[in-house]
Amino acid sequence: MTQTKADEYTVERKRNNDVIEDFDMGQMRETKERDIEPLDIEFKPDKMIPKIVDFCEAMSGIDLFPYQREYAEGMVRSLVLNDGEELTALFARQSGKTETNAVVAVGCMVILPRLAKLFPDYEPMQIYKNGLRVGVFAPTGGQAQTTYGRMDTRIRSKKAQMILDAPDIDIELEDYTRLIALDNGSIAISLSANKNAKIESKTMHFMILEEAQDMDTQVIRKSIRPMGAATNATIIMVGTANSRRSEFLEGIKRNRRRNMDNSRTYHFEYDYKVASKYNKRYKKYIEKEKERIGEDSDEFRMAYKCEFILERGMFIIEKKFEELCDIEPNMDLVQEKRTGTQVAGIDLGKRNDSTVVTIIDVDYDNPVKNEMEQKEHYRKKVLNWLELKGDNYNDQYSRIIDFLKNYNVKTIYIDATGQGEIMSDRLERYFVGDVDVISYTFSTKSKSRMYKYLDKEIHAGRLAIPNGSRAERYKKWKKFRQQMLDLEKDWRGQYMVVSHPPRKDAHDDYADSLALAMMASKSEDMPEIETEQSPFFDKAYDTQMRFGEKKKAGRSNEELFG
Repeated sequence: MTQTKADEYTVERKRNNDVIEDFDMGQMRETKERDIEPLDIEFKPDKMIPKIVDFCEAMSGIDLFPYQREYAEGMVRSLVLNDGEELTALFARQSGKTETNAVVAVGCMVILPRLAKLFPDYEPMQIYKNGLRVGVFAPTGGQAQTTYGRMDTRIRSKKAQMILDAPDIDIELEDYTRLIALDNGSIAISLSANKNAKIESKTMHFMILEEAQDMDTQVIRKSIRPMGAATNATIIMVGTANSRRSEFLEGIKRNRRRNMDNSRTYHFEYDYKVASKYNKRYKKYIEKEKERIGEDSDEFRMAYKCEFILERGMFIIEKKFEELCDIEPNMDLVQEKRTGTQVAGIDLGKRNDSTVVTIIDVDYDNPVKNEMEQKEHYRKKVLNWLELKGDNYNDQYSRIIDFLKNYNVKTIYIDATGQGEIMSDRLERYFVGDVDVISYTFSTKSKSRMYKYLDKEIHAGRLAIPNGSRAERYKKWKKFRQQMLDLEKDWRGQYMVVSHPPRKDAHDDYADSLALAMMASKSEDMPEIETEQSPFFDKAYDTQMRFGEKKKAGRSNEELFG
């Protein structure tokens, strides 16, 4: 029987609840009291950090490669200092990131509570004296179980048991099926961070976010990070490059900048070349992969070269957006403009979205000749936006009219999906004879055509965006930029599918409005075609086709624009 997405979410949520229930029981248990005589020496972090990593290796029976050890010491440093850092680690596939996380987590669960009691005057580590609480998170429960399973294997190994049984350690592994619990108070759990598998807030000291490139931003910000607020927890985001913007990528960018300004390392990055130096089998496999899929293929670059290829999965990358801002430097928003020719795109808000109107100025007086296509194109620039919230379309209609009066608008493209058809009719009646109002019903095919044209004009450098300190202070400019950079791109056969990421706080109203306005600019340069009355259409329909687009004639937009 096939398992649906809903079934998967239900299973993961149930598993999370079961694990959390065990976690609560583990916290309520009585831990073994130990008489540990404090040491009368000063705790020196720089000297102790390498020794703690040595202990972690001994516990697991694993000798880390030099690059893994560098990463391990970075994690231990943050735990020892209790500095609440969020470290990032970008590893090539199968280069040992999960192994390193497991080795460090298991070793620190044993040694840090003991060190806290040996050095009671070293305040940063006193948070661990009653145990280290570790949380392993991943986009799915199965992925989280990979690291957790490795931890469970390491702590149950003969090497680990020998150390746990040693007289000066004397720690027992308690019997729980869904968590690792030691009688010194340390606990480790793994949880699915799927956005539909609810994570209840628990207190953690050490949080490992595996496959962070695929984790939902809102889950990280609203559900996971708060778990470390009370303890100033260390957070590790570790993963591999992909073709999407994510909280992981944003964290990498932040930490790369910090790496340049500090002697300490906050971002750790190891591609296939680093791993190949220390693992000959890995090196041989990589050479075969180069032959199979090609060293310059997207798959190899992301999996082994640690390159994020955003142009494959994002509609527009930050660099290209900045290039559009540079076309006309210090271009402020134009609040009123009656000269020249403008067009508008209106994306009507539904549910929790906003209605957005975008005004674009089209320079029809100075065409740009494209020799390859043997046709003329026109430069365009965004002049202004109007954002309206709520679902009071009567009020929105009046405000849209007032806004459009400030410009010399010749063509309006409006999303006619749902209530949009009514708004389109009202605008057409108001502007009759002065402005062409084109209803554009959204579908996979029509949105693909719309965004393909926007993509073409962006990469041809024919669209200028307001910029500079004056323009960028506006909230609507910030929203426009964020929504454009959030847009994800995929393909369904020949159709380009563009949409906002699957997050509750993500929207694409500004982007859709821009794309509609660009379609309006495209229709303006088409020749006027006169047609006779057709006996097959209702006489109530407008039968004149202008600029190659029939406004209302009983045919779908896909037929008109396809």
